[in-house]
Amino acid sequence: MLGSLEKNVNKNEAKLLARKSIFFSSSLKKEYELVKPPLYHNFLVNIGVKKRGLCWQFAYDMLKMAKSLNLKSFDYYIGGANINDYWKEHNTLVVTCGGCKFEDGIVLDAWRNSGDLYFNYVTKDKKYNWKQRGKKR
Repeated sequence: MLGSLEKNVNKNEAKLLARKSIFFSSSLKKEYELVKPPLYHNFLVNIGVKKRGLCWQFAYDMLKMAKSLNLKSFDYYIGGANINDYWKEHNTLVVTCGGCKFEDGIVLDAWRNSGDLYFNYVTKDKKYNWKQRGKKR
């Protein structure tokens, strides 16, 4: 899917980012000692039983991993949905081809399925209406 963003995307870089994202999401699942569903895990973090595992922590950890690969084909954004709604706000990593618009990107959401990576085009995600949060990262 990452290779489909634009014809100039390096296919080897796309495969590497896809593979690393899947494995890293699974690694975060273990590191955070996730419990299901994600909102219950959030509750445990918020009362201090768990240290990490909120959606924004997943988003920024995924961003850090992606940027560490030093890939030239991609730009990275943080996407937000239901911003400022305490119970529904959600944040994730969005990957675009270099120089492409946020709306043309792909959601890499490690939180939604408790560490099992969800990915889809920003505009095709039926659960969330994503908005760009800040500038390119």
